Amino acid sequence: MKELEEIKDCLVEMKNLSSLMVDLAFSSVMYNSEDIADEVYILEEKMDELTLKVKKLALKAAKHEDNPEKLLSIIEMATINEQISDSAYEIADLVLRDVEPHPIIRKIMHDVEEEIGRVKVNKGSILIGKSLKQLKLPTKIGVRLIAIKRGSKYIYNPTKDEEIKEGDILIAVGSGIDRLRELSNEKGEEGERIEEE
Repeated sequence: MKELEEIKDCLVEMKNLSSLMVDLAFSSVMYNSEDIADEVYILEEKMDELTLKVKKLALKAAKHEDNPEKLLSIIEMATINEQISDSAYEIADLVLRDVEPHPIIRKIMHDVEEEIGRVKVNKGSILIGKSLKQLKLPTKIGVRLIAIKRGSKYIYNPTKDEEIKEGDILIAVGSGIDRLRELSNEKGEEGERIEEE
């Protein structure tokens, strides 16, 4: 049944999305990053859309089921994922509302060497058309991509074969976020090179 296949795809995306949102929400507070908090807000809207889609698909699928009550667990799973995303949004909203972080959080922020960032790949970037394997970002500049936003789609934990495209939004963690911004041509300047080993 076509609906069940679509539901499966949506639930997998929702699981990945809620996991990413929790990571980003805590990171936005830890690093006091409005950029990352904004990304959580965008993801929360996407999660709302996916939840509604799953519920509609479950209702369509119920027409063809002998025991439609079996589909209730699908709706419950979608609802639980949405609740997780709502909670992640509430965490990130602390940054957007400029709530003063507790001294413990400030201490953690001071002790953490890594930062998290959202970086757009612009025309002229030397990253365009290269795979993560070719770029070796963790060893060359000290960043690891946790997701790539391409249009309205997210690529979670991108593989080494994933190629960077113009317009991609890279969600990265590490000590070299500023260097990644330079290589991504975020300011629209002439592209640079990554030094060869």
